[in-house]
Amino acid sequence: MNNEENVLVKFSVTEKDYTRTFLYMRMKYAIKVLISGFLILMIYLFTLTNLSLLTNFIISALSVLLIVVPLSFFAVSYKAKKEFRSNPDLREELTVEANDLGLNLSTSNGNSHRDWDRIYSVREIKHDFIVYFSKSLAFSLPKSYFSSEKDISLFKELVSKHINSDKVYFQKSNT
Repeated sequence: MNNEENVLVKFSVTEKDYTRTFLYMRMKYAIKVLISGFLILMIYLFTLTNLSLLTNFIISALSVLLIVVPLSFFAVSYKAKKEFRSNPDLREELTVEANDLGLNLSTSNGNSHRDWDRIYSVREIKHDFIVYFSKSLAFSLPKSYFSSEKDISLFKELVSKHINSDKVYFQKSNT
């Protein structure tokens, strides 16, 4: 690969893209809350009822799975959609250029450059690449906006070449 090769992706995030990424980014937090809720419910039922431990476990698990998980999903989805609709900057066209020097991000409000060594990690999920600038600050690069599979492969090459392998999480290819 030479310094002339780069990947250019131009897109405006849709509400669906934003909601999907928003849900993904909050998944770890949601799992911690669900486990905590399950344990609290188990302790609560155990201390207030004469139910067996197995019955207590089943009631707690079903309550979390059938009530808390769907409510949490809809609440987080609602919050993401509300945030997307209220913030016009999220709908602005973004141009991302990846090359050997790093990532260039451009919007009508300005430009930003990130050297590869300033990128915390990159994770590939089914529809997106999540580029982390820190543990909690990231942006989504939807795969559907790449112009070709070749550009996706080139982006993966650039990431693999410039970011420490323990900070890169790509899906295994089906080939």
